[in-house]
Amino acid sequence: MSTWSGLTPPQLTRLSENAPWIRAKDAPAPPSPHYLDAAYVRVSADTVTSAPRLQTLDEAAQRRHFAVRGDNLVTDWKAEAGRTHATQGTLESAGLWGEAKGVYKESHTDMSKAAEDFGEKAAEHHYVAERYPDFDRQPLGPKNGNDQFDQVWKHDDGRVVVIEAKSSPGTELGRRTLPGGKQVSQGSREYFLDIMKAMSKRGEFEAVQSLKDALRDGKLEYVVVEGEKNAGTYTGYQYRRFDITRRTLP
Repeated sequence: MSTWSGLTPPQLTRLSENAPWIRAKDAPAPPSPHYLDAAYVRVSADTVTSAPRLQTLDEAAQRRHFAVRGDNLVTDWKAEAGRTHATQGTLESAGLWGEAKGVYKESHTDMSKAAEDFGEKAAEHHYVAERYPDFDRQPLGPKNGNDQFDQVWKHDDGRVVVIEAKSSPGTELGRRTLPGGKQVSQGSREYFLDIMKAMSKRGEFEAVQSLKDALRDGKLEYVVVEGEKNAGTYTGYQYRRFDITRRTLP
């Protein structure tokens, strides 16, 4: 974070190795991934067949709901404190603005974690639990979540389910910059293969081989799972399967 302004420096990227650096948010959107499903498929909460799992999902939904509400309140407080300081310009107003920014940073981090956890819970305790109950979750790479899929599940017969979990409908897919500078969308073949390269660099050779085998044998499912919006009680999820047999870049 910038020490003089309290603002987070912008993320930078470039479209090719020799291109100038630009703000990542100003880069053109990467090509959309291909899908096997024409639209998102919605699955309601009443399809959860386990009371303990439904309770887990309700608790995760409640945590996200209150975290979002709390973050919204703190966001409003930070904005008001900023306006007050811009008008008054006193040490007291500066102190209150600084306090508001500190609380906002904490609340926004907590909200992001609660939202991420909700998406993960929906994927694990509803999507996978009901559709693939005899699959085992595979260990993943770094704890910071970089350069990896959200969840990987494997069956003894070689079938593999790879999941990108999102906290709510409308949450944008991530993007990834390839070594040459081109950006690709989460869910694309190029994204998938580049994550596998990162896994290989970390020495996750067995996991990579399982993915390669499943992809070759038509036993791989790559899907995005999004928890549905709710007011603190779990209402279900929606999913859409990616088609990574085709590239998105020329």
